[in-house]
Amino acid sequence: MIPFLLVSRSAEYESRLRALLGARLDVVTGEFLTFGADAVMDRVEGTPRIALLGPVLNYEETHGLVNALAARHPGVGLIVVREQRSDLEDWVDELELHAILSPSASDETTLALFRRLSDWLVESGKADAHDFDEPAATLVFEDTEEEITAESDGEEFDPGEFDQLVQAPPIEVWEFPPLEAGIATEAIAVVAPKGGQGKTTLAVNLATGLAEVAPNSVVLVDADMQFGDIVAALGLEPEQTIVEAVAEAAADEIVFKTSLTHHKDGFFVVASVPSPELGDAVTPDAVGRLIDRLRGAFRYVVVDTTPGLGEHTLVTLEHVTDVVFVASMSVPSLRAMRTEFELLRTLGLMPGNRHIVLNQTDKLSGITVRDAEHIIGAQIDVDIPRSSAVLLASNRGVPLIHDDVRDPAAKAIRSVVMRIAPEAHPKRRKIQRRRRSNDTE
Repeated sequence: MIPFLLVSRSAEYESRLRALLGARLDVVTGEFLTFGADAVMDRVEGTPRIALLGPVLNYEETHGLVNALAARHPGVGLIVVREQRSDLEDWVDELELHAILSPSASDETTLALFRRLSDWLVESGKADAHDFDEPAATLVFEDTEEEITAESDGEEFDPGEFDQLVQAPPIEVWEFPPLEAGIATEAIAVVAPKGGQGKTTLAVNLATGLAEVAPNSVVLVDADMQFGDIVAALGLEPEQTIVEAVAEAAADEIVFKTSLTHHKDGFFVVASVPSPELGDAVTPDAVGRLIDRLRGAFRYVVVDTTPGLGEHTLVTLEHVTDVVFVASMSVPSLRAMRTEFELLRTLGLMPGNRHIVLNQTDKLSGITVRDAEHIIGAQIDVDIPRSSAVLLASNRGVPLIHDDVRDPAAKAIRSVVMRIAPEAHPKRRKIQRRRRSNDTE
């Protein structure tokens, strides 16, 4: 018998309970609720004695599960896993529950609740004490199941040891470093008037450089709702995207964390929509709220925007502290940037902390940096020379500043990073060691 049942949409909470209960836990993911509570019940093995519902289940889903469990498994103990909120009293009044448990409750508190409820179920005759014992370990060979009861070397076989051997590796759960008191968080938007200016490359390397001074406290948001390609540039395979990050279910902190993808260089990524048509599901206001929420958890938030000044980009500019404007060494690009500046001044959105980057500079382009400044009507802060190393690093899915620290383009990009975080000096020995590690992967 498997005494505990969890119905939840939170992979992080599932991982926690598996670590606590091991083989005594049966899990049905909340996605099956799309087909109704009966579809969930059809996937339940045996007769659960204690069922945990949540986190990230709404009232209607929980109500349906409570009724279905009571009908199929009379006497089952029911625990709702949910944060304390204003409407919690309504849940308690309208649902026949035995307990409410916060998903952030400590392991000790969680186990203590399980012990109290299981003892009560036994005392009231709704369960037997042996129902909560560890199930016998089994070996599975194709379509047959063989129970292990043999002894080895005169010592009795411990099913708990076998369970530890066959247990799936735990899901890696990242904890965000606490923000230091008195240090303001910063959000940086990377903006370009047209596509193909190197905006995404700069955003990726900016996040990488900032992560050197604030490990795991940097998040890179791909807010290009048309053709965001940060995932491709970093060689990531995210399970969640910005669609999930701004969804109603992401109000739950555990679910929100699962929408982030961790990169090995010490920063997180919110991936863009998988296709342009899905971008309509992410409103400009939702992007603004996402940036504000991320600033509450991360030291630096870097936002790669859709080219031009669409609604998503304009709202992004209202929620950031710095803007990095990127243009290439072409007259159309420079004139488009000048037009952007004029529009932003008209709208009152010209940022105070402005960094103008001229990308892919080339002495053979026919114009100089001074010519570019005259066209856009503003001073260039950083010019990044054209370099084949940029394309090579991108094709390998490695940030340039960690791929070739001596490359002139990498040095120029590093200076952009240092405009945001002056302490982000290159640590050459560490970077070169990381580069060699990447080469062996």
